[in-house]
Amino acid sequence: MKLPYGRAIVGLCLSWMLSGELHAGVIYSNLGAGDSFIINREYDVNSNFMATPFVTTGGGNLADIRTPMFSLNNPVTLGLYTDSGGIPGTLLEGWTATVPGVPGILTTLTSEQHPLLSADTPYWLVITVNQAQKLHLAWYQNSQGFLGGIFESNDLNHWLQFVPDSPAPAIELTSIASVPEPSALMLLGSGLLVLAVCGGKKTTG
Repeated sequence: MKLPYGRAIVGLCLSWMLSGELHAGVIYSNLGAGDSFIINREYDVNSNFMATPFVTTGGGNLADIRTPMFSLNNPVTLGLYTDSGGIPGTLLEGWTATVPGVPGILTTLTSEQHPLLSADTPYWLVITVNQAQKLHLAWYQNSQGFLGGIFESNDLNHWLQFVPDSPAPAIELTSIASVPEPSALMLLGSGLLVLAVCGGKKTTG
């Protein structure tokens, strides 16, 4: 008789997918419950750049960044940078985003390059401020007690930190779905090996 190898393989693959369920993770977040932040406290600058540094709590390939901003002058240019001695270093990815003209809304920056971010590592989120946006582009503070104020610069090389005892801007970074755990891959490999062995035996009926 013939063994139903096709059905067995499908069933095994389904078991593998369930045991190694894909999930996204939080790389860093200072948003409060329900994605809350301080809507009536924001930063606006008269410099060419404003930025916030942060230290990741998790790692992974970047999926998106969410941060609350307000501007009547679009688009807004943002960049994710490495840290280089306490200032922004290498640009990892940049965005040109349309920011809501209504306060209290999170802007989502979807990653296309998916740079790999390491856990427990400092990075910078930098906003380029054009002439029309100076003193008019608002970046809202977090409500979770993450301090740091705002950093300003005119050339990306010389930065000044203002109100360091005030909350830093609210941001959240998430990673793309992770691959199945190694144990799930081992399960699939073992199952396929068993099928291969069984397939090599002749059966009678």
